[in-house]
Amino acid sequence: MTQAEHWNKSYEHPISAKPDKIWQALKDTSSWKHWNPGVKSIALEGAFQAGTWFSMELPDGEMIRSKLIDVAAEKHFTDETLIGETLVKVEHRIEPSDQGQCQLVYAISTQGPDAQALGEGISADFPDVMAGLANYLAEHKA
Repeated sequence: MTQAEHWNKSYEHPISAKPDKIWQALKDTSSWKHWNPGVKSIALEGAFQAGTWFSMELPDGEMIRSKLIDVAAEKHFTDETLIGETLVKVEHRIEPSDQGQCQLVYAISTQGPDAQALGEGISADFPDVMAGLANYLAEHKA
């Protein structure tokens, strides 16, 4: 497989919240539109667990259908989406650190004919999305 057929990158952002608070925001898909500008709406087709499908409407009206393939409460979840012939996996990981702060990691892996172009396009807003989540959590402290 050539570099053009496989691509990956990870992004990190510090969040001043405990893992359980971050996890609540991540698994509450109805809140995503409040902190992720790339989400207009989302419909989860079951519980937030591996094997569950969800449909996400983007701001331009495009619909994306994805599947949760790995979920570990308060630690991480990974979703998988097939776009054309390219498989896209995104891991959302919470890494606790000292004094109630965590590192949020979004790691994307793409495999297929348009791997690099799709990967770069999809992940271009990850830094803004993670900053949006950090701001959302700061504004909604319980």
